[in-house]
Parts: sequence; C-alpha cells; structure tokens
Amino acid sequence: MKNSWKMLLVLSFGLLLAACSTEGFDQYSPDQIVAKAVEVTDDINGYYTKNQLVVYKGEEKIDDSILEQWTDKENNRIKTISETANGDISMSVNDGEEIIHYSSLQEEAYTMEALDPNDTLIGQSPREEVENTLKLIRETHDIEVVGNEEINGFDTHHIKATPKEEGTIRGTEEYWIDKENWFIIRTVSQNDDITVDYTVTDLEINPSFETSTFTIDLPDGVDVKPIEEMDLTEETTIAELVEVYDQPILTSKDYKLYGIDKYEMEEFDRTEANQEFIKDDILQFTLTSFEAPEEAASLGFGEGENLEVRGLSATYTDDVIQNLVWDEEGIRYSILSNNPEFTKEDLIKIAENLEFVEE
Repeated sequence: MKNSWKMLLVLSFGLLLAACSTEGFDQYSPDQIVAKAVEVTDDINGYYTKNQLVVYKGEEKIDDSILEQWTDKENNRIKTISETANGDISMSVNDGEEIIHYSSLQEEAYTMEALDPNDTLIGQSPREEVENTLKLIRETHDIEVVGNEEINGFDTHHIKATPKEEGTIRGTEEYWIDKENWFIIRTVSQNDDITVDYTVTDLEINPSFETSTFTIDLPDGVDVKPIEEMDLTEETTIAELVEVYDQPILTSKDYKLYGIDKYEMEEFDRTEANQEFIKDDILQFTLTSFEAPEEAASLGFGEGENLEVRGLSATYTDDVIQNLVWDEEGIRYSILSNNPEFTKEDLIKIAENLEFVEE
C-alpha cells in the first residue's frame, strides 16, 4: 500500500500564511517580510479560500484548476475540493475523526482514521509546504521588494526571489503577500519553460462553519472503502516492464532484487514501477521508473544539486529524502535511498553500475 496514500496527496493548495500586525509594514526589509509571513499566530482559528491554479508550458496552458479549502483549526477539520478545466474533481475531508478522499478519475472514495490532529491530510499541510518554501528561498535566492500592488481587491506587498546561482531546481519566484493578514495572495514561479500561477480569488478569515461544511456529497453508486483496499499496485517482473515500456530497462546486478511492483497512473498516462533491492536481508534502495514527462526532472522536495550521472544531467537531493533522479532513453529513473548510511557518492556509484536488461 506504499503508493496508495501517496496518490491522495494530489490535492488543492490552501496557501495560508499566518497573520500578524501590519504596523510599520513599509519599514520591513524583504527578508523581514518573508520572516513575518511564516510566523505562527493564534489569531486565525479558521479560514476559507478559493484559488485558481494555472500552469503554462511556454505559451501553452496545460492546466487550469479551481481549488477551494475550508479549514477549522480549533476542531482539526479541513475540506478541499479541486476541479480541473476538463471537469476532473477531487474532494477530501477530515472531520477530526476520519479522512475521506474521492477522485472522479478513479470513481472511488476511500477513508482512513485521522490519526494525528496535527495532520490534516497526511504529511505536510499546504501551509507547512509554503513555509518551507519561503525559508528555502531566503537561503538560495536574492529577495527584492517590487512594490505595493492590488490583487483581486487585496492590498499586497510584491516581492521577487531570484536564484543566486544558475541551474538551480527552483527558478525565479514572485509572491504577493496581503498586508493585513499576511496571506500569500498570489505566487508565480518559473523554471525553464514551465510557469505556475497561483492566485487567491476569495478569502474569509475566521468564518462561521456549519456542521455540514465538513462533509462531501459523493456521486450515486460510490461506496466509501477502507484505505487498505486502495492498494492499486501489482507485482510484476522485469520482462513485463520491458513489454510495458517497449524497451530494455535499467536494473542493478550488485544488489539482490527483492521485489517489483507497478502502478498505472491514469491521470498522468504512465506506468510507475518500483524495484526494491536488499543486502543482508535489509532494504538498501528503491529504483523507480516511469515514462519521462516533457518537463525537466524535478524532485519537489526543496533545492537539489545538479550533477552528471551516466553521462546525463541528474539531480540529487537530501533535504527531505535522499534521492537521485535522471532521464535516460525516454524513461525517468529515481534512486531512493533506504539506507541512512548511503552518501551522494554511493547513489552515484549505484546509478553508474546499473545495466540495461530485457528479462
């Protein structure tokens, strides 16, 4: 079931940042503005946001989604609904006791116990993700104040973050931060030819929530199943993967292959496979593969180091997970370390020693 809950995390982004006083706002430096934006406050007990997320590849719009989020911090409740331009809908609700997730792509709904009141949708909350992003850019980017601008009726302070070095995973980013409540009202991030534009269109702070707010209406015929039944992976073999990808694939001969599973990711039109390798009966690393998308390799876990592996461009990260990613022969490969003693050099060595096989 290791991949099932991972799929639930394709959820909407409620980019709330904590509130604080705006007294003396114009006296803040860019760095102080970012610091203020990630401060924690008890003034906000709940909020509602409606947001638009647009993604461009060059001049072509490749995604356009509407995202809504209701958050009740006092009672540990949260609901998110997202809808793409083509009508695909995803809904999740945490009523403080259980989490229910529904995807129109899968036409199924699953539930699990809300184990930790601090975990709204498992793992990092959208707020925490934004906080971590802002903390990271303070270290890797030069931040400047662009000016004061009105965005959708919000009086915001516009800041721009430019990478200190070329070739970083995170490119130029711009933030529009509400002066009154220190929400991020808009973000625009650019990396190569991909541009992501996120804008808050509606915002309510400390609204009154009805009990019915934290429920979702499922389509007729959809039953709610335990999350344990959502394991959509299936065991497979090297030969079957070669047939799926219609080409030889990389594997390791230096470690013992413990098992292989695959998952059909219909929303991305690709097949993801995981080869697990052990040594002395202990899991050492997982080699993941899927059809390489058009955009450049990106990890999504903060900054990464650009390097060369197997004569190809690769990205290494160890911020949250230790991972090495590269594209080869139309397949994106990723080595995820399961051994805490592995170094960057160890992962590079593993990658260099991989061999193409057909069975």
